[in-house]
Amino acid sequence: MLGMTTTNDPGTTGIRDIAEALGGGIKESSLMMIEGEAKSGKSVLTQHIAYGVLNSRGSAIAYYSSEHGSDSLIAQMESMSLETRHEVGTDRFRIYKMDTTNVLRRGEKLLKLITDHILTLPPRFKLAIIDSPSPFMIRLSPSVKVDFLQACKELCEYDKSIILVLDTHILETKALIRAYAMSDYYLKLKSQDPLLEPGQIDTRVIKMLEVTKLGGAERRGEGIKFEIKPNIGIQILPFVRVKV
Repeated sequence: MLGMTTTNDPGTTGIRDIAEALGGGIKESSLMMIEGEAKSGKSVLTQHIAYGVLNSRGSAIAYYSSEHGSDSLIAQMESMSLETRHEVGTDRFRIYKMDTTNVLRRGEKLLKLITDHILTLPPRFKLAIIDSPSPFMIRLSPSVKVDFLQACKELCEYDKSIILVLDTHILETKALIRAYAMSDYYLKLKSQDPLLEPGQIDTRVIKMLEVTKLGGAERRGEGIKFEIKPNIGIQILPFVRVKV
């Protein structure tokens, strides 16, 4: 198990709540899918998971980002009180910027480069995070997308756990079904509006996390509601009414 350690102030970071929702950590050699709408907090959630794993048992992580380079991701995580400079400096946290140029013409090739690169990582890198390959997949056929998902699943046979972050609209219905079937963990994120009495105003943007598959078993239960706040990160909202 790739455990997750909370910070000194777990009540504000939300990492403890996320760890509990995942059963205490991530099973080794497993595939986790994080699916959600745009701006639903997928990357923020992923960064919190990475931080939690980095702070437990000395696990090393490779983070592939289509948005951030090393300095940018470190700064992004620091803005949420997730300090990772020491882990980067000691080569326990590697950050790779995925090339998003000419993605419409090179999408399939770029996806293969990612999975091939993960295979070259030293054995101590038990977790690889791909956040997010969605830009590479826009123009690809459903069969090619499923082939990439299968390639990610096969990486787990090489003693790697994979976290794959995807925009909901990237996968067609049949591909989503396949993604769910081959995953060991399946997380869904969406934004929700607070439910208020007439005349009340609430400017919060509330996110909802649902863990629908946990360690290979289907799971049903209440989701986790949270906000993303500067200098705090994920703040859990346990008693918030939301529109369904």
